[in-house]
Amino acid sequence: MTTPKSFPRSDVLVVSHSDGHIEVFGEKNVSVRIVRMPAANSLQSERTAEDVAELMLPRRYRDLYRADRLRAVGNTRPLRPSTLVDAQWARDFITALNAMAGTREEVTTWML
Repeated sequence: MTTPKSFPRSDVLVVSHSDGHIEVFGEKNVSVRIVRMPAANSLQSERTAEDVAELMLPRRYRDLYRADRLRAVGNTRPLRPSTLVDAQWARDFITALNAMAGTREEVTTWML
């Protein structure tokens, strides 16, 4: 049996600014498409918005818009100083919990 050939991964960085501006950084061989999802306020309208977003995609990107191709999630809400303080407090608390457990196994991972 042959092992599937793995391809080297390309790193992509997405930076979301508090004013809604988005920047995508990557190598020149990476194709990027940014699509804005229409606003929705109910489960049915969310489904319709997803259908509309898919229709707005160029054909070559439509096969990517599947749950098994999702690689990361985040949000574009502004990152406020109070959020950073809360995140640091949570990291310190997790470090203290890990120290109390007396193990090198992490309780959780916190990412901003």
